[in-house]
Formats: sequence, C-alpha cells, structure tokens
Amino acid sequence: MAGEYRTFKQLQKEKTFEELNSFAKSVTEAYAKSGMAYSQTNTAKDNNLTKKGLRDVMDYAIVTALVSRETCEQVLQKAISNQRQKAQETGSSSITHHKELIRRREEFLLNAYASTEVEKIAKDIAENSSYSIQYFTVKNNIESERLTKSILKRAIVENIVSDEVMEKIIERSLKGIEINRAKHKAKQYFAALKKQREENKKT
Repeated sequence: MAGEYRTFKQLQKEKTFEELNSFAKSVTEAYAKSGMAYSQTNTAKDNNLTKKGLRDVMDYAIVTALVSRETCEQVLQKAISNQRQKAQETGSSSITHHKELIRRREEFLLNAYASTEVEKIAKDIAENSSYSIQYFTVKNNIESERLTKSILKRAIVENIVSDEVMEKIIERSLKGIEINRAKHKAKQYFAALKKQREENKKT
C-alpha cells in the first residue's frame, strides 16, 4: 500500500474492525502528541492517507472514544493553531466541528451504558443529594458532568428508575436553583422529560 493515499472508506474495506480501531487510535494519538509544526498533511502522508481520510480517521477515534478526552483536546488545539496560521482565522470552524464531535462522542458513551448501570448511578445520585454531580462523575469515572446529567435524563425518559427515584432526582436538581427564572426553566425541562417518559410507557 506504500504510496497509495487511502480514504476512510478504503480503510474500512481493507482492515478488520479491530485493526481499524487500533490504527485510528494510534494515528490520532500520534498526531495529538506531535509538535505544532507537524501538520495534518505530514500525518496523512506518513500514514498513506488523503487529508480527508486522516480527518475522518481522527473524527472516528474521537466519537467512538478510542482515545482519551485529553487527546481530543490536544487534537483541537493543533487544529485551531493550524487554521490560524493558514487563513489568519480565529479557529472558530475547528471549535464548532470539535463541539459536534464531543456531542456525538457523549451520545456514543451514553448509549454504551447498560440499563442496570444507568439505574445504579441514578439511584446513587438520588439517594445522596448532599453530594455534587461532579462527585458522582469522578466516582463513576464518567467523562464529563454533562454526560452524568445525560445518564440521569436517560434514566427518567427510558423508565429505568421508579417514579420515586425520579422525583428525588428532580427535587435535588431544583433545590440548588435560587433564581426564579432558572427554576422555571428547569421545571419545564423536567416536565418535558416526564412527558417523554409517559409516551415511552405506551410503546
């Protein structure tokens, strides 16, 4: 394959699932750890990839959580730096793209949790309202507080926890909100989740 620049689709055809994952992980980590002068063009060439092929490989590694969150941030910083150097831009398109990748990554991670694990985490949070969401994020080795909150949302919407546990989750969430406007917005949010919960009971 030397000298042939491949796309992500070509990689999917030529490699097994395990080989693709291993390749995507190693390429993304190598790019993230390399110096700022080592560009995507260099990385793509060294791995016989088209530039788009490289970007697709790194996007895949980020979204499917093959690499750490720290590596994701390193990739972002390099992308922003390279964009600024080339077009004298702010790097805003790289930031927007990265935010979308992180959203998809957290969705992937959320769906990877078994219902039993979601129930366990949600119950623990509901029963220990004196502890912050950050505490449970660290305790359960969850990647971000936002993902922890998404786990609670899934627990409610998918009827994974009982009504009693759900009410405790809502109560602890509203307890810390002092501004009326913010509390009203939070109540609307939980009302929408309850509606989804009821609709899911019928299906």
